[in-house]
Amino acid sequence: MVTGFNTDVRHDGRVYHVQTEDKGLGNPIIETLIYMGGEILTARRTSYADLIQRGGEGKEIAERIESQHNRTILDIKNGKFDGKRVRPFGEGIISSRSFDEVVLEWLKSNSNTDRIALRMTGSAGIIEGETARMEFQVYRARDGEGLAGARVKVRWISTVDKPRTLVEGETDGVGKVVLECPLPLLVDGNGALIIQTSAGRDTAEIKQLVRKPARRAGG
Repeated sequence: MVTGFNTDVRHDGRVYHVQTEDKGLGNPIIETLIYMGGEILTARRTSYADLIQRGGEGKEIAERIESQHNRTILDIKNGKFDGKRVRPFGEGIISSRSFDEVVLEWLKSNSNTDRIALRMTGSAGIIEGETARMEFQVYRARDGEGLAGARVKVRWISTVDKPRTLVEGETDGVGKVVLECPLPLLVDGNGALIIQTSAGRDTAEIKQLVRKPARRAGG
């Protein structure tokens, strides 16, 4: 089954990189990111929950992924994004708000639900070319209770590669899991991690930038 596309588009002396991916049945979103000069220019996200609800097959989802990707390419060629401000890589990933502020806002908007939430409680080595060690907790947003048996998946995205899963795991009895994986080393471009969790029909997601390795003396 098709899960994504990557295309370089030349228009008006510029090169745009278009990356479209399926976020998965647990989070039925088709996301298209447009990069220029290694930075995120804009994002387009659409839901295909309607296809799932009426029992749509993988072929229909794949067709919608391809359609959104091709429509975005056409919009670029038609000049829709000419003069668009380049968003710094990491906008939407890094926030000036504290974690507590983010969680409180999320809880307020979902006060009548029992959805799950995900947070990183510890990390080391989140640098290109190194082995990352990450600790996560999955919990119920309503009361903060840890959720056992939730699946946690770490995915790699970049401005130059296709998205791919690096490592997966399952939370223990108190909702915690430790995952380790080597991170790619990029010659060009930037990378980030998308960490997703799912339990039944509930999903949550966080993002983490991957730092470049320090330049060595004489390098």
